Amino acid sequence: MSSAPKHAAKWLPIAWFTIFLVGTDLFVISPLLPLIGRELGYQPASLAVLVSAFSLTYAIACPLQGRLAERCGARGVLLFGIAALAAANAYTALATSLAHLLASRVLAGFAAASISPMLYALAAEHAETERRASRMAQVNSGLVIALGLGAPFGLLVGDIGNWRLVFLGLASALTLMLPLNMRAWRTAGDPPPRAAQGAAAAPESLLQAWPHLLTMTAWASSVYAGYTLLATALGREHAADAGHIAALLSSFGCGAALGVLLGGKIADRIGSWPMVQAALLAMSAIFAALAWLWSAASLPVLAAGLFLLALSAYGFFPAAQAHAAQHFPRRRTTVLGMMSSALYLGITIGAAAGAQRFQHAGMPAVLCLSAVLAGLGALAARAHGRRQGRPSPRIA
Repeated sequence: MSSAPKHAAKWLPIAWFTIFLVGTDLFVISPLLPLIGRELGYQPASLAVLVSAFSLTYAIACPLQGRLAERCGARGVLLFGIAALAAANAYTALATSLAHLLASRVLAGFAAASISPMLYALAAEHAETERRASRMAQVNSGLVIALGLGAPFGLLVGDIGNWRLVFLGLASALTLMLPLNMRAWRTAGDPPPRAAQGAAAAPESLLQAWPHLLTMTAWASSVYAGYTLLATALGREHAADAGHIAALLSSFGCGAALGVLLGGKIADRIGSWPMVQAALLAMSAIFAALAWLWSAASLPVLAAGLFLLALSAYGFFPAAQAHAAQHFPRRRTTVLGMMSSALYLGITIGAAAGAQRFQHAGMPAVLCLSAVLAGLGALAARAHGRRQGRPSPRIA
């Protein structure tokens, strides 16, 4: 599944915008639920199943699509996913009942699982070896920026016009991206010869991927235990109004976008696995500091803390992906798909555990939980680094 590095200008903008559309599709549905419910006569709470339907299908389908890509090639799976996601969004735009909406979001989740891991794998394949983490970070930044830009823009369009226009727009944009991706990955992602597959199977057992899955689960559960309850806690415990909450969430989002890009550059310099360890250690320390400061800190201080938290936390993501891509060149699509599933598993665990702690002890207890989870992830990463004979970073 290898090819010579290809100049990034030929594929990076296309990969970025494609993953941006996938992220917008993922994030935009939640703020649109009140508009959908108002038109179709459903309570927004009853429509929350549309979000979970997408996420659950995505988590289940990612490793399956990765395995399919090992046999059929990442390019073919990617192109199928783009076409299917365009069709799913058109279906959502035309849906007239909850059953049709649910079916369309299940199809969208399945299609998205055919896109994201394939783009990460193809980016790793085409990037220069010494810039692999940076290139994967640049692609991944499209997903992060969709959270702060794509979803609010979609909500604005839905509020001014109609929520169906958002999904029709996504369907149209994805349709336009299909021929561009066909051209960008024209000779990429073909499955390796069977002889090479057999030779690579033994040293690339999926059992060897457990450190990547464990650290991804720990990272996601740590971040989203705190982030899920952040807006609620700011309003309840700091009496923050909507404007202040939006400003603090924007601070977190800016830190995340910058963290992804810087994390990739740093990982290319110091090594991807040392960067994974450093990010988890920094996360644990900042979460602990926020827990200590939470009750007495002013909103500007919290905004600065959230920026630093996201800056350190999101540097983990491209480093973890680059390390997996480097060590599983033949099973890259499957391992990256499994890591996407671990991400959603961690989000689910973190949100549930964080909600339980928040209900009984407030936000400082949630932040302490996040610090512990990140610390456990750092210990697992350190143990794996020692087994590989790599030095672990020391945080002064």
